[in-house]
Amino acid sequence: MAEEYGWVIAAVAAVVTVLVIAIIRLGQRVRLLKNQVTELEQRAEVTASLAAHPKRPEDRLIGVVVNVSKDNADHVTKLVHQACAEAGMPDPFIQASTAEDPGRVMADRAVEMGCDVVIAAGGDGTVRAVATALTGSDVALGIIPLGTGNLFARNIGLPYHDLTACTAEAIHGTRHKVDTLQLELRRPGGRSEHEISLVIAGGGLDAEVMEDTREVLKARAGWLAYGEAGLRHVLGARKTLSVKLDDAEPETYRVRSVLLANCGTLQAGIRLIPEAMFDDGHMDVALFTPRHALDWARVIAKTAFRYSADIPVMKVRQARTGRLTMAEPMRFQIDGDAVGDVISVSARVAHESLVVHGVSPAVLEHPHH
Repeated sequence: MAEEYGWVIAAVAAVVTVLVIAIIRLGQRVRLLKNQVTELEQRAEVTASLAAHPKRPEDRLIGVVVNVSKDNADHVTKLVHQACAEAGMPDPFIQASTAEDPGRVMADRAVEMGCDVVIAAGGDGTVRAVATALTGSDVALGIIPLGTGNLFARNIGLPYHDLTACTAEAIHGTRHKVDTLQLELRRPGGRSEHEISLVIAGGGLDAEVMEDTREVLKARAGWLAYGEAGLRHVLGARKTLSVKLDDAEPETYRVRSVLLANCGTLQAGIRLIPEAMFDDGHMDVALFTPRHALDWARVIAKTAFRYSADIPVMKVRQARTGRLTMAEPMRFQIDGDAVGDVISVSARVAHESLVVHGVSPAVLEHPHH
């Protein structure tokens, strides 16, 4: 009996040994296949990058404008250096923005140096400053988002929480042309200023919130800090303005807020203006006319359920050009930066005027999802 059990045990042991060897070999085959797949993917990425960027790596120069006041600024600088070295490219041309200049002069200098990409490493203010210098040129904008809102990065589908992935997209990403909004702001004293917008420019409530959001709270709570300021301003008085779009006759509205949108997505994936798309050749003009809390509830419901039709307290119109004329000075903001009082704003869509790296194919295929 013991001998019979011994044979059974030996047989089981042999089977187990064969299975273990088979599993080990299968694991080795799986690892080999994974390595082959990874190698093929890397080759495909290099091929795509070469197709998108015909210059040899050693001939490409990457410029970077970094907001050094942001967390992770040093880390991003190291990531760009590492990515350029791994691609056989020269050291990047890195400059720090300043409080007086968020990046316009630095981006101009990078273009003069021969950079074919200038990366904005900072918030939406840095992105807009660099974009201002690059609009109308063949030099591409790359984005490594370090801000509170990172709205343009969100709208083009960048993986804004993954700085390594954003670095790769900024340097090697596919080129895509996007629209910019060309703005002329007229101040109460009669002075005019020219600005651009990539996301949303607006007057009234949104500008008041941007201006009054507490920096300490932003540092601690991120974009949720805007909600605290919004609660303090949401029931403010409406103001009168005239709106002229394209060749239509001017119309007069009593608004709490007016928006000129190149994109429609806000923080937390909220699609405030689902129709707005950054490459469609139009801006979306949104007029908010609520009188009390119930009207604001209607706006929130429309946004939450992505209801496309107009509601009485929120109208959206598409146009290529527009002019807002205020009956009295109104606070204004551009892409989240408060810019003070205006008495009129002229806007024009410059179609496909800016080359950007890293626009997600998924966003282009399903822009309203």
